[in-house]
Amino acid sequence: MSGDVYEVTMPKLGETVTEGVVSQWLKQVGDTVAFDDPLFEVSTDKVDSEVPSPYDGVLLEILVPAGDTVPIGTPIARIGEPGAASAATPAPAATAPAAPAAAAPAAGVSETNEPVTGPAAAASAGNGQSGVALSPVVRRLAAEKGLDLAAISGSGAGGRIRREDVERAIAAQLAAVAPSPAAAAAPAVAAPPATVSAPAPAAAAQKPAASVSPGDEVVKLSRMRLITADLMVKSLRTSAHVWTSVEVDFEHVEQVRQRHRAQFKKGEGMSLTYLPFIARAVCDALREFPAVNASIDIENQTMTMHHYVNLGIAVDLSEQGLVAPVVKNADSLNIRGLARNIAAVAAGARARTLAAADMSGSTFTITNPGPFASYASAPVINQPNVAILSTDGIARRPVAVGDAIAIHHMSILGFSYDHRAFDGSTASLFLRYIRDAIQDRGWDAELS
Repeated sequence: MSGDVYEVTMPKLGETVTEGVVSQWLKQVGDTVAFDDPLFEVSTDKVDSEVPSPYDGVLLEILVPAGDTVPIGTPIARIGEPGAASAATPAPAATAPAAPAAAAPAAGVSETNEPVTGPAAAASAGNGQSGVALSPVVRRLAAEKGLDLAAISGSGAGGRIRREDVERAIAAQLAAVAPSPAAAAAPAVAAPPATVSAPAPAAAAQKPAASVSPGDEVVKLSRMRLITADLMVKSLRTSAHVWTSVEVDFEHVEQVRQRHRAQFKKGEGMSLTYLPFIARAVCDALREFPAVNASIDIENQTMTMHHYVNLGIAVDLSEQGLVAPVVKNADSLNIRGLARNIAAVAAGARARTLAAADMSGSTFTITNPGPFASYASAPVINQPNVAILSTDGIARRPVAVGDAIAIHHMSILGFSYDHRAFDGSTASLFLRYIRDAIQDRGWDAELS
């Protein structure tokens, strides 16, 4: 490619991130862009980010439309001097631009050994054939549903198969084995491939919309909702979920909060909430019960014990979705440090300013629906963790204190865990440790 035309590629937004979705283009073809101008938004299973332009010039060509999922390193746009696009490359529909082919050492592979999609990959390997560049999501979905990729027509650039194509094929497969007696009599094996690329199954896949009643509103699921759905269902399929809980008396912590709240607010600029106390007790409990601070590789039949605590904190994004930024090495922090860091990652998550590294690498997760007055929750495990703690609403309730009845601040801590990693005895002992620490520890010393 000539020196005045540059390729913009899908950036790597984290060590474990292999692909991204171009969720929105912030510039259009023909727009002038300056270095560091916001160019497009990218969404991964870890984070949504605004990506700045790496070059000055004019946006000559958009190679990947909004909504497409592509591997890291894939060319997604070209920037250069006005009028350079036609001299540098053919139109997007062309089969094999000479320069991109020369830049890749082998068909479907970039210089960094990342899969390449788009026209260059399509030229070297046909749709659905051996060697074609497909995103991991596409391959996984097809494998899970037993789909033949060669029978799926791709709607992406150069005929590339997109996630949406596989989802339509899955819907068509379900429609092909639908309840009608006549359909039941048809050959089961031949039906899905024969109907994958035909228009009729697409219409069948939309049948549920016909049952919408007057006054109903049908809305498109957001990217975040789709990612959440995929991750949560995957977690339920992966881990043997079990739930247990413990009632905790927070009266001691409440008294400590009242004694230190003014000083804490003045020094830290934030309110002293219950969450740092819980997080501090959790970190200590994870040291005592290392099986809870672990991850499982069932294929290799191993469990990795993490001798540090990277604490994921679930953060609500104004009811639009839930993310879990990570406080790294949380076990090295006292209450003040935990409060400071939890507030920082929560603010960064809501402002969408965190990097992918800040959203990954957790060894244990806390979700905190308590401010919304929940009573008891059974959260889904945040993979690859083996457990997650829910801190529910703290309310004043009557409780037996010795031989008397008193009104104390009480709450339920809910604990979902992976039965493959440990058993109910460990879960109960872990919760008991947290309960006793919250109720009995001398918290004043850490706040003085």
